[in-house]
This record gives sequence, structure tokens and C-alpha cells, in this order.
Amino acid sequence: MKPILLTAGATRNRVDAIRYLSAFASGGTALSLIDGLGDGPLHLLGSAESLLRARLAVAERRLAGLPDWKLKMEEYGGTRDLQDRMCTWLKAHPDGIVVHSAAVGDYEAAPNSSKIPSGQAEIFIRLTPAPKILDQIRGWAPACRIVSFKAGAPGLTPSELTSIARAQLRRTGSDLVFANVLGELEASVILVEEAAEVAHPQRNRAVAALLARLRLWRGE
Repeated sequence: MKPILLTAGATRNRVDAIRYLSAFASGGTALSLIDGLGDGPLHLLGSAESLLRARLAVAERRLAGLPDWKLKMEEYGGTRDLQDRMCTWLKAHPDGIVVHSAAVGDYEAAPNSSKIPSGQAEIFIRLTPAPKILDQIRGWAPACRIVSFKAGAPGLTPSELTSIARAQLRRTGSDLVFANVLGELEASVILVEEAAEVAHPQRNRAVAALLARLRLWRGE
């Protein structure tokens, strides 16, 4: 079976020695997929929080007498760290499958190894664009399969969300885009592929449909 790389959680782009920029992302979707794919070779690149959730899930499975997942876990930090780890994995598994659900920081601050002093009336932080990991995956491994995720702005219509997801599909060479609207985590999801798009009224149904596609690609 083809190996699968899942990314989960959110990057932490450092501002100084103790502060960072991040986003809210629990890694729940990746864990749901692992639960459905755990009988094959999986590699999880996760934030500290998402790896903790994965380890707790492993412990719960053992207590319940369930078999361990065939899962390797590796923690990433900032956007550039995640980029390097994904590139390394894809160079080793050029025909693998990437499920890139991590919330990746779009901006980063200039490196600062010290701590910004507390007690200041104002602090100005200059941010510059971070690398676009998703846009690089196809170049690293032209034969791989890519599932990417798109969270649209609140208020988007299904038609607008589909158009945005389709633009991402074509720009990045993704095989499938899992698209939803921010703030509607458990509501409808649209799975967009080159030839079609399918709307699912509940997130768990979309995850089940994605699992079926991943099993097919993996060669089960």
C-alpha cells in the first residue's frame, strides 16, 4: 500500500524567544482519518497539541484492547520547519499521498533570539510572507497525490466556496480540496475534484467520503 503523510495542527512562527504567531487548529480531522486508515503505513507531522491528542488516542486504544495504528509521529514547529519535513518525506516517498490539513502560517517575523521587553506601551512587529508550502508539493513529487484544505471566509455561498476551492485545486495541482466555511466546523463541506464537486451536509460524511478516496488511492 502507498504510504500516507498527514499534517495536523498549526504552525508556530516565532516572534521572539518565547512568543509566536499561530492559529487555532485541533488536528481533529487528521485523527479521524488516522482512525479509518490505521491499518496502513501512516506518518503524522503534527503540532505539539495535535501529537498530544494522537498519543492520548493511542493510549485509549490500548486500554480498549484495540490494535495499535501503523503510525509514525513527528513534531514540527514553524512554517519553514514543516516545509523542510514535508519535503524530506516526499523525496523519500515520491509516489505517496499527502493529506495537508495543517493550518500553516502565512506570515513570519524577522528572527529574534532574545525576548521583547515587557511593559512597553506599544510593540511593532514587522511580518513578511512565509513560504507557501502547498504551492511547492507538486514540484517536490510530481507523481504524488495531494489532498488540500480550504477554509472560506464567513458568509460565502456554496457556489463561491466551490469557486475558491477549484482555484486552489488548479493552482496547487491538488487532486482533491476539502472546503468549508470558517465558523461552521461541523456543517457542510464540499469536496472538489477536477471533474466534479460533491457537497456533504455534515463534516463526518465528508470525512467518510475522503476516507473512501484515500483507501482507493492507497491501493486497498
